[in-house]
Amino acid sequence: MGLQKRSGRARKDGGGSVHCDAADAGEGEVAAKRIPGVPRSALGSHLEELFKKKGSIREDALTSIIQTFKRRIEHEFVENNFATLLYRFLNCAKNGSSKEVALASHAIGLLAMTTKCRDKAHELYGESVSLFSKALKPQSKKYYYEMVNSLVVVTYFCADASVETEKSMQILWDFIHQQGGTNISEDADAMSILVAAISAWSCLLSTLDGWRVDSKQWKGAIPYFLSLLKTNNIEALQLVACEALFLILEIGYLRKFSDETEACDDIAKLVRSTVCSINPTFIKYSADKFPKKSIAVGRQRVILSTWSELIQLNFLKLFLGQDGFITHMLGNKLLRDVFEFNNQESPSDARLYIPEREEVVKQYSLPGRKPKARDRDKARSKEIDLSFTSSKEKLIDHRMNKSANSAKNKARTQLLNKNRAFSEERRTGHFISED
Repeated sequence: MGLQKRSGRARKDGGGSVHCDAADAGEGEVAAKRIPGVPRSALGSHLEELFKKKGSIREDALTSIIQTFKRRIEHEFVENNFATLLYRFLNCAKNGSSKEVALASHAIGLLAMTTKCRDKAHELYGESVSLFSKALKPQSKKYYYEMVNSLVVVTYFCADASVETEKSMQILWDFIHQQGGTNISEDADAMSILVAAISAWSCLLSTLDGWRVDSKQWKGAIPYFLSLLKTNNIEALQLVACEALFLILEIGYLRKFSDETEACDDIAKLVRSTVCSINPTFIKYSADKFPKKSIAVGRQRVILSTWSELIQLNFLKLFLGQDGFITHMLGNKLLRDVFEFNNQESPSDARLYIPEREEVVKQYSLPGRKPKARDRDKARSKEIDLSFTSSKEKLIDHRMNKSANSAKNKARTQLLNKNRAFSEERRTGHFISED
């Protein structure tokens, strides 16, 4: 089970007209039934609180909305209140405190991966990318981390074409160079933001095919990441730089990422030798073939076979958190489509119990007659075999045990149908063994 690289969500019909998805109505109910959360009426109250003047009230409301959006897939609420949610989030991101800006940025990303209407998604992309491009300036601010991550999620789910994806990549690229100019070894916040920005840039690059990448825009990428490895010994920074370099090798078209005029094979050898000499941990990744990995999603596993798959999945898992990622993978069709993930888990329970043996037992008593203890023992073994003496009692026995319409035969038929259904589910692989 692999993942798929793609940019944005195609929502066009055969005639090229854009429309909103009406399919999968109620799919958000999967997570709502599986994980108890905030009552739906509470979301409306939290939305109203975003209009309050007191910043702390808005911060608490944003926190509650984020938690709910991670626990449940609120398609219906989002579609009914999209404009209010979007412009309240944007207002908080423009005018709030650092904490409020960070929360609003995160909420915008969650909104992007919840709305199913293509027109609304593209409106969200235009408004939020415009905001982020103006806000991401050289000064080190704590909320940049959430803003950078939200920019990626918005582009990932709402961009219509590779041109729009590269526009967001350019915003991040400019920010990376601005942020890299500070003395990051002495500024922990600046270092974490730079790491997040490089990881975000790589995630967006992983959604593009090599032939779609602009042939001039990223010429300095390989030299920049190699210089970053040689001049810094910060492990987190080395890790994301190495990931970016191996991703570029995987995509190919190396001359689009390098100023060198050498052949692509020579550029690849230089990258691998430099990476392995700086950090021996990456020697095992230096071969052409990516070492396969897997990650658990519920009781299933997703096999990762490329750097692109690994980077995308790790990024979204970090953005949503472990529980939120599993909830959205199982209940959000938008995320499942991106990852080509088929949810094979039952939405109503977390475990399937199939009994090893079942029996049909029907108990009845005759009017005016109390069965003896030994008669009850006989009834429990084999067939119900009471010592009937009268014709009336024999007739009752025939109706209860031997007639085609008897309660016992009906129960036996129900049991056989149930067992057939279990066998069919096992053959189609709907329920996954825990082994």
